Amino acid sequence: MEASALPFLFGLLAGALGGLMGVGGGILLIPLLVRFTQAGQHEAQGTSLAFVTARAVVAAFAYFRAGHVDLLLAVYLALGAIPGVLAGAAVARKTTARRLRQGLGILMALTALRILASVPAHAGEPRLWSPAANVVVGCLVGGLAGLLGVGGGTILVPILVLGESVPQHLAQGVSLLMILPTGIVGAISHARHGHVMVRMLPALMAGGAVGALLGAFLAHRIESASLTRLFALFLLVVGAQMIFTRRRDTVADPIGPEGGSSR
Repeated sequence: MEASALPFLFGLLAGALGGLMGVGGGILLIPLLVRFTQAGQHEAQGTSLAFVTARAVVAAFAYFRAGHVDLLLAVYLALGAIPGVLAGAAVARKTTARRLRQGLGILMALTALRILASVPAHAGEPRLWSPAANVVVGCLVGGLAGLLGVGGGTILVPILVLGESVPQHLAQGVSLLMILPTGIVGAISHARHGHVMVRMLPALMAGGAVGALLGAFLAHRIESASLTRLFALFLLVVGAQMIFTRRRDTVADPIGPEGGSSR
């Protein structure tokens, strides 16, 4: 079952979450792979980055067709995200990530509470930061993506919504578009060290494509303020999971003779 049906189901669930929330879906896929397959943490993270890249293409296209993408903003963010994800992936191979996950979880929980306390109205035009500032934001998001194996939308979307007054749908569309270069670079970096489960990818991506279309379809039928609240609840759940879940933290396994880990 693991050869096809189980990865397809995992991809379907992660893709639907990503399409609905404008995130990569790795925040759900990674624990599923670690819990229900033989994947270690680093293999799950590398596989997740490869998955979110393919899945984001589908969801980003749906957001683009609905007019919920700012291409120029996505380019600025991607310029910072590419070197950021390379640095994050390099650090991930040499260190554990428990404390960073817990710190990130606390930040997510506080952000969620801030949103729920006062949902942004988005009454006027977005107040975008300078291009240089958005390049820095992209670098930060890319670094976290490379380190934790996620697309980075769980950090980027709140920054755009709260910091730059970007409407929720537009923020999610930009997030999905920025995931593309971030995921490609991060996945290649992990694959070079044998941390991508290539045989599982076709079923994961097939499920992710279907889920992404369903999630994006649903997202565009939810009013912006309601979608913002839903995203905040999602952040709260993810933040709590990062804070309280105890995982076995190990550094990456050495590369085995066939290009995979020696696990």
